[in-house]
Amino acid sequence: MGIQRTPRHRPRRCRRDERGAGAVEFVIVFPVLMLIFLLLVQWAVQLHSDRVVHAAAREGAVDAASWNGGEAAGRATADAYLDDLGSDLSNTSVEVRLGTTNATVTVSGDVLTLLPGVHTRVSATATVPIERFVQ
Repeated sequence: MGIQRTPRHRPRRCRRDERGAGAVEFVIVFPVLMLIFLLLVQWAVQLHSDRVVHAAAREGAVDAASWNGGEAAGRATADAYLDDLGSDLSNTSVEVRLGTTNATVTVSGDVLTLLPGVHTRVSATATVPIERFVQ
């Protein structure tokens, strides 16, 4: 019995026709991964903007329906809310309607876009009963 030697493994060398294959794969895969990442970020920005618009509409409706509120108070509250939290929104609009029993506020705006050709608009409507004194 002699000493058995394990064969040494040489590092595998790329054949001439495989050189640069990693760069080609990177060029193909990287844009797809970047697109997926940007779509996820765009979705998160849109979700945040949707929450802000809903909250602004709700707060504006509550203020417009309050005992000493009105259209101007509801519009001012919704605009202030958008100024504080709606930095990702542009072309915002606030519409206040007072009925005999309800106050309705509709807020909408364009979402900041990260991808060319993607333009989204979010909108929310809140309706609240008007506070009134009944004897």
